[in-house]
Amino acid sequence: MATTKVNTVIWNDLALVAGAGDQTSTTQDLTDGYGGTLLMKITNGATGPTVAAQVGVWYSGDGTNWYQRSGGYVATLGNNVVTSWVVDVPIGVAYLKLVAGSNTVQNVTIRAELTEVTAVS
Repeated sequence: MATTKVNTVIWNDLALVAGAGDQTSTTQDLTDGYGGTLLMKITNGATGPTVAAQVGVWYSGDGTNWYQRSGGYVATLGNNVVTSWVVDVPIGVAYLKLVAGSNTVQNVTIRAELTEVTAVS
């Protein structure tokens, strides 16, 4: 069985500014697909933050009511540390968005991409 996949970069090394408000991604519309995989990584700078950045994964069935998938994904503290996660996105998820931030003292960057299964043949 062959599958067709579409990769979407949600954030490409977006700076999460220390002490600033959280960043919210654009909503990803998954209504035409079969779920997929979310890849995320947070990279600390040469001097790491004193409170680690985190990212929350939010799912919705209608694009209006949002539910956080478990707790937030919290980066590891330390200088030049890269923390990454691979998250399965179930077939029943219609919409997805990310909310990231909460780091203090030093900026960090986040990259997130979604590989969605769009066809099965």
